[in-house]
Amino acid sequence: MIDGELVLIHGFWSSPRTWDSIVTQMRVDGDLEGLEIDAFRYESPKVRLPLMPTRIPDYDDIAHSLGAQLALKDAARPLVIVTHSQGGLILQRHLAWMVHEGRAHELARVRAIVLLACPNEGSEYLGTIRRALGFGRHPQAGQLRTLVTDATDARRTFLKSIVHATELTDRTCPIPVYAYAGRTDNVVTRASAQSVYPNVSTLPGNHSSILKPNYPGSLTVQTLKAHIVHAFSGAGGTAPKRSTSSTSGTLSSAGSAKTAGSKYNVTLNDNQGVSIGDNNIQNNDFGYRS
Repeated sequence: MIDGELVLIHGFWSSPRTWDSIVTQMRVDGDLEGLEIDAFRYESPKVRLPLMPTRIPDYDDIAHSLGAQLALKDAARPLVIVTHSQGGLILQRHLAWMVHEGRAHELARVRAIVLLACPNEGSEYLGTIRRALGFGRHPQAGQLRTLVTDATDARRTFLKSIVHATELTDRTCPIPVYAYAGRTDNVVTRASAQSVYPNVSTLPGNHSSILKPNYPGSLTVQTLKAHIVHAFSGAGGTAPKRSTSSTSGTLSSAGSAKTAGSKYNVTLNDNQGVSIGDNNIQNNDFGYRS
């Protein structure tokens, strides 16, 4: 029985429905019984029609809205947050805002963050067409351009105050962060998805199929399950305390999970990172990268 919540944040031009296949598998998995799943929703239309009484929200609008939704949750229950694509940038903006407001201690309930195909370094895919169509004026699309100042500042704060933090204070909170690239993703490159994070790896699939459990060879559900089980049990389930030492972004004990009906085992280990498969099939890409 898991006593915790999973928060999912979708990407650009998408909606919470992008998680449906993953959520369906998780809800029937006995090992994840008790896990509450909540998919955060925000507006991300392709265009804004003339004379519409509404506007397309920018990253700051969405990040503050995410904070409002998280504030309604039981503060005593731990969270794991999983994002896809632009959703990772939204989360980074929210966390940076919490740090700047001196409220980082409120983030202690977040036990792990998983970034799937997040354009940390910006996505240049079809950049010329985006500019030609005026998507640079889209409040969200514009943020995907490489090295946009606000997005870069938020990521710098995220890295310094969350990923590489060593103690819980009003402006720092150590949270393990795991960044995955799609093996055949032509939207967000591996270099951008993995960026400079300590814990990185690659999963089968492109920008969309990385979220499809029925994609041939997909390991996404098994991998997310391993992170969830680890985060809510043992050392992974212990919130950081106000002290001079912490487990900043590293795994401090082994945890494992096996999805019913799957031939894959996923194991998290201090020294070897993540192992996916049996004795003959492994993917140990985790490790510190300076």
